[in-house]
Amino acid sequence: MNKKTDLRILRTKQSIRKAFYELIQEKGYEAITIQDIADRAMINRNTFYLHYQNKPDLLDTCMNELLSELKDAVVLCPISMNPFSISILETVMQTVLEHISRNTTFYYAMLIEENRIYQFRVKMENIIRDKLNGGWNPAQGNSLLTISKELLLEYLVSSFMGIVIWWIKNEKPLPADEVSSQFSRIVAYGHLKAAGITVEE
Repeated sequence: MNKKTDLRILRTKQSIRKAFYELIQEKGYEAITIQDIADRAMINRNTFYLHYQNKPDLLDTCMNELLSELKDAVVLCPISMNPFSISILETVMQTVLEHISRNTTFYYAMLIEENRIYQFRVKMENIIRDKLNGGWNPAQGNSLLTISKELLLEYLVSSFMGIVIWWIKNEKPLPADEVSSQFSRIVAYGHLKAAGITVEE
């Protein structure tokens, strides 16, 4: 296969995926037909089947490739929870947001509104959870509070994903580095202290 053919195949796949993401946003995954995708990508149905077996195969391929890229990016971020480094958490968050920014159409289709793909969010949450869990180093009795590790991980992952979804849904109202910095400080100091609220026992 020559280079020209490779580029043509790559462009065709990109057209199919772009059409797929747009259609998910417009009408939802279940309502999309192969003909819809082919028409939007300006190809015929036979061309679609040269690259994907069916609609679930296209969805799985899109999800797995993007999540693999996300996982590879996150894995490269060093993390240690004890002692806690604000800058390291910022790096993880910023890496995720920058990856999303390069693939906004896909993530919007997967995570936002009534047409979102629930299984994609679950897989994405697992990547973030595994990363945070991998850096966990318990305080070994030095903590003033006894908090379940599982509960704290769920809190962090839910907060992380909530910020990601807010950022995408509102068309990235703040730069990635600013969101990452503010989120990391909320995690480090607690949301009440971050909001300037005095805490009493």
